[in-house]
Amino acid sequence: MAAIGLDTLKFARKLKAAGVPEEQAEAQAEIMSEAFLFNLDALVTKDYLDARLGEQEARIDARFAEQDARFAEQDARMDARFIEQDARNDSRFTAIDTRFNALDKRLAQMDIRFTEIDGKFRLVMWMLAVIMASTAIPAIHQLLS
Repeated sequence: MAAIGLDTLKFARKLKAAGVPEEQAEAQAEIMSEAFLFNLDALVTKDYLDARLGEQEARIDARFAEQDARFAEQDARMDARFIEQDARNDSRFTAIDTRFNALDKRLAQMDIRFTEIDGKFRLVMWMLAVIMASTAIPAIHQLLS
């Protein structure tokens, strides 16, 4: 801190010269000296202020670095969870694909069976038609003759 001095003797002499009684001039000089010293302690120099601001900036930078590290750690955890979840989902989708493939095979087998049954129904229909014709033709022939 810079030293600022107050010449109390000079101050008291000037007050006396202005017509202030000697005791009052000396008292005022002492009070002014004490006020200067009290306020001098509260003064801040540019170097002191720069040093304090530098400390604050360093603390803020450290906090930002700490927060950045925490964010990086959280990002790494989230990435690991996403990778783990993706692996689980892949295995689930693989299991579902396997089940769908099995269903596709069963449906293909059912299509083959329906085709076979359809062929058998056609055969039965033809057989019924032949039976009907073999029964109806003699009956019609008899009616007409």
